[in-house]
This record gives sequence, structure tokens and C-alpha cells, in this order.
Amino acid sequence: MIKTLTKCFCGFVLGWLIYMVAMVLTTYDGVLSLIFQPFMAALFSCAFVVAALLVGLPLRAPRIREVWCGVGWWVLLITVAAIGVMIFHVQLGLQTELVNPETKEKMKTMSPAAGAICYFLAIFPIVNLPGKKESNQAPANIGAHL
Repeated sequence: MIKTLTKCFCGFVLGWLIYMVAMVLTTYDGVLSLIFQPFMAALFSCAFVVAALLVGLPLRAPRIREVWCGVGWWVLLITVAAIGVMIFHVQLGLQTELVNPETKEKMKTMSPAAGAICYFLAIFPIVNLPGKKESNQAPANIGAHL
């Protein structure tokens, strides 16, 4: 339970940081946005951590867990790749133009669907980080202590 909470906290922190960096680089609506954006980052980060936990539930089934634990820390490459896609979205053709409904100002940003998918894929491996591969064999000297 403690390991799961630690993983969730790490996923939350990563999600919060990604959201805050994205907001600083894309929008600034004055002092009020500086006050509310950290709360919005926390809200979105919590929602995506919960989603990652729910989507990761099948990874706790015995046979799937065995395979998942065999992957080890390599799964963190998904996080690195997702963050890389967010950074290089323009070069990858994932940029779109949005219009602010209030000011009618056009701005170029990452496609919202691609952004949400990358945000989820950055958090998912952290929240569901595989543990050590469990051995199915019982200790050889189990009867010696009885």
C-alpha cells in the first residue's frame, strides 16, 4: 500500500510539473491565472493518476503481473517518449491552431487529443511501475524451521 501511494505521489508530482510547464509556455492571462493554474494542475494531475490506477488494474492479475514485472524499469521509456513527443510536437506535426473564444486571438498549440494522450502516457508508467519479479518457487528449506 505504501509503495502504491508513493508511486501515485510521484505520478502526481510529474503530472503537476508537466501541466505547469505547459501553462507557462502557452498561456498567460494575468495574475489570476498564476493563482488558479497550480490548483488546476493539481486537479488534472489527480484525475490522471486515478485514471492510470484504473487502467492499470489488469496489470495486477497474476499472469499479467508476471509479464509486467519482467519488463522492469524499461517501462519508464514510455514516460520519456511521451515527454519527448510533448516537447517536439511541432516537428512531429501534432500542432493545431485554436481560437480563444473571448479575445478571438489565434494561437498554435499541441493537438488537445495528442496532449491528453501524452500526458496520460507520461503518468501511467510512474503510477504502475513494476516491482521486482516474484519467484513462484517456495524456499528449499521451509521445513527446517518447523
